[in-house]
This record gives sequence, C-alpha cells and structure tokens, in this order.
Amino acid sequence: MKFRFGENRKNTLVTFGNIVSDLMEDLDIKDSFIIQDLKQKWPSYVGNILSAHSFPDRIFNKYLFINVDHSAYAGELSIHTSEILKKIKSDYGENFIKSIKFEVKKSRWRNT
Repeated sequence: MKFRFGENRKNTLVTFGNIVSDLMEDLDIKDSFIIQDLKQKWPSYVGNILSAHSFPDRIFNKYLFINVDHSAYAGELSIHTSEILKKIKSDYGENFIKSIKFEVKKSRWRNT
C-alpha cells in the first residue's frame, strides 16, 4: 500500500489482490510466502523420495537455498538442477530465481 503524496486520488475500486501484493511488498514478506508455496510444490518438482530428504529454505539474491539431510541426496538434486530450475521458472517467471544452492544440514531438520 503505497501512499503517494501530491497525487490526485483515483475514485476506483481496488481489488483485494492488489492490496495484498502491495502490502507484502511494503512489509518485505513476499519471499516468505513464496518459500511456503515452493515447499508445497516441492514434491512435484523433485519427486516424493527426494522431497522427503530436502526442502526449500530461503531465497537470497535470487538464489534458492535447499536444505538436504544427506550429501548423497544433495548430489542427486544437483544433477537435476536445470530441470528443477526450469519448473520453478515456469511457475514463477524467468527472473525470479537465478540458481539453486544445496546445503547439507542435519542439525535442524523439519518435523513434517
């Protein structure tokens, strides 16, 4: 929701989708919502077995960081990086993610 001082008001209806997207941009929480959406779609991107051992963690500078519980699964995922990236770009646009990085983290694994 951007307030524009000095501009004339427009007496038109604003859709809820426009308000939410502006609010997410203003609060800088857009990436959090996208990560949650990516977590839900992750099994369709990598399959059930690999998704049981990995999940999207964060986005930083157009890099998508994926947590993986074992280096063998990280290696398998890295082989398929271009295919995964292609699927993500088809859902979110070409300029959304530049590359994917895999991190092996055993200490704080998800409870799902």
